[in-house]
Amino acid sequence: MVLPRFRRATGRLFALLGLVVGPLLSAPLLSISLLPARAAEAVFPPAGAIGLVPPAGMTPARSFAGFEHPSGASIVIVAMPAEAYGQLAEKFTPESLRATGFAAVGAAEALPVAGGEGRVLRGSQSARGITYTKWVAVVRGGDGTGLVTVQVPEAARGQVPNQAVEAALGTIAFRSPGNVADQIAALPYTVGDLAGFRPVRTLMGNTLLLTDGPKDVDPEGTQTLVIVAPSLGKAPVAPGQQSAFARKALGTLREVQNIAVTDETRTSEGGAVLIRLRATGKDVRSGRKVGVSQTIRFDGKSYLRVIGLAGADQPDALARAERVAASVVPR
Repeated sequence: MVLPRFRRATGRLFALLGLVVGPLLSAPLLSISLLPARAAEAVFPPAGAIGLVPPAGMTPARSFAGFEHPSGASIVIVAMPAEAYGQLAEKFTPESLRATGFAAVGAAEALPVAGGEGRVLRGSQSARGITYTKWVAVVRGGDGTGLVTVQVPEAARGQVPNQAVEAALGTIAFRSPGNVADQIAALPYTVGDLAGFRPVRTLMGNTLLLTDGPKDVDPEGTQTLVIVAPSLGKAPVAPGQQSAFARKALGTLREVQNIAVTDETRTSEGGAVLIRLRATGKDVRSGRKVGVSQTIRFDGKSYLRVIGLAGADQPDALARAERVAASVVPR
């Protein structure tokens, strides 16, 4: 059955990255090229399948698929296959989302979507001392499913009022997504050397998934996996703390346990600091021994992380993942 396999694979990827669609703190405001939108016309992230008419003052985000505001408000869009909607909607309850820190007010309500359907939960969430008013919507239309998360700092509600957010959610629209090449071209970085890996897909407009082998969906983790993902916000790491940060980040690979660092290198490139770690561990699900490579490029107030995960008997795959990491350049 396609859906459970997709959900396990996506969950595995998010678990490996430690990704949570939560408040984006002070995300950088960088412009991107888009075709000009007419009034009340949905704006789509480059090569994205889901768009909307953003509230006044919100502009397309450069570091993720969605929109952002100078106040710290953001709209994050995650696209998924159409078949994901049924089970997502079934589990779309305040109780299910409470574990993420989201405190919903009331039950999910129907959200009209042109040519489709949706549900929305409203509530709040706190992170790093900031309280956000938050909306989480799961929507379906065309050939896709989407998760749309809106978060507005309480102090910014006058700049991005509730009624503006509600109006924006009412404009969610779907279109045919760009192909994988188009998605890669829209990433906030370039990859000069794929090192023989095959691009599978992008996520959130900023994360690239590469693999070996024929499977696009590999929940059992039998194929080598390479993930390229930048930080979502401005969170500078103090000079001299990059190694400690990298080791802590390595510990967030929740589906790999008993992680032991076997090698660390530190290099500099054009003002950026690169920390590369090699490690061994055990896959939580299969129990097999795995090798891990993690390279983090610290550049000013942001960083970019490349993870390689392969069987312990495939050190050449980790070396190729490091070739990918060495070729990544922020745009």
